[in-house]
Amino acid sequence: MAEIIGESGAWKKIVYDLTKKGFAVPKPSELPILLRKLETERPKMIELHRHKTREYVQNEQTEIDNLAGETRFFRRLINWFVIVNHRRKISTFRKEDQRYATEINKNIIHIKSILASGEFAGAEAECLLISYLRTLPPPAIVFNDVLLQANRRIRYNGVSIRSAQIDHVVLTPAGVFVIETKRWSQHFVASGNFFSPFDQVSRASYLCYDLLRHKFGKTRVRSVIASFGHLPNRPGDSYIKVLHPENLVGYISYFQSSELPADRFARIRQYFLCRTD
Repeated sequence: MAEIIGESGAWKKIVYDLTKKGFAVPKPSELPILLRKLETERPKMIELHRHKTREYVQNEQTEIDNLAGETRFFRRLINWFVIVNHRRKISTFRKEDQRYATEINKNIIHIKSILASGEFAGAEAECLLISYLRTLPPPAIVFNDVLLQANRRIRYNGVSIRSAQIDHVVLTPAGVFVIETKRWSQHFVASGNFFSPFDQVSRASYLCYDLLRHKFGKTRVRSVIASFGHLPNRPGDSYIKVLHPENLVGYISYFQSSELPADRFARIRQYFLCRTD
C-alpha cells in the first residue's frame, strides 16, 4: 500500500464549513447519512427541545409566583426587580426554542445544497481517487492538496507562473506524477465556463518540474487528468495523459525504471511533505 499524506482539498473546505455548524463528517459518504438523520429525527429533536423549554419556563414562573406573594412593601419592591429578571429569562428561553427549530431547518437546507453542488461532486471524486492511489505498491507516496510556490519568475508558454494548487502528486522511484481530478458533467463542459484543465495541468506540471530541477536536478514529471466524467476536446499538441480513475494505478505502476536514487527520493519526499496542507 502507498503512503498517503494529506487529504482532498475540496473535501477539507466542506469539512471546515460543516465544522463551523457543529457537524463532524469524516468522509463524503457520511454526509447523506447525516441529512437523513436530521430529516428523520427533526420532529423528535424539536419536541424534546420544546419540552425542556417548557420545564425551564415553568420553573421560572414558579419563582415569579413565589416572589409575587410577598406582602411586605420593601420586600415586594426588591422582588419586583428579581421578577423582571425571571421574565427576561422566560423570553430568552422561548426565543432560543424558536431559533433551534429554525436552525435545524437551515442546516437541512444547507446540507442539501452541499450535496447538490459541484464542489461536493469534486470532493467525492478526489476522495475516491485517493482510495485508488492507496493501492499503489510501496515505496509510492501520494501527496494530496499540494501547494507549490516559486520565489522567482517562471515563464511557461509566455505566461508567468508563481504558484499552483495540485490535487495529487505521486512520487515513485520512476519520477513524479502530477494529477488533476475532474468530475465534470456534459452540460458543464458544453457551457464553456471553465479554465482549460489541459492548460491547468500543463502549467502545474511545468512549475513542479522547474522547482524540482532547480533544487534537486532534472526530475521526470508526468502529467495526468483523472476524469470521472466529461472533458473538453484535447488540444492537438497536448501531452497530458487522460485516464479513467480505475486505470490510473495501472498506468503509474507501468513505469518500473528506478530513476531516483534512495537519497534523492527521500529529499523530494520531504520537499512535497512541507508543501502538503
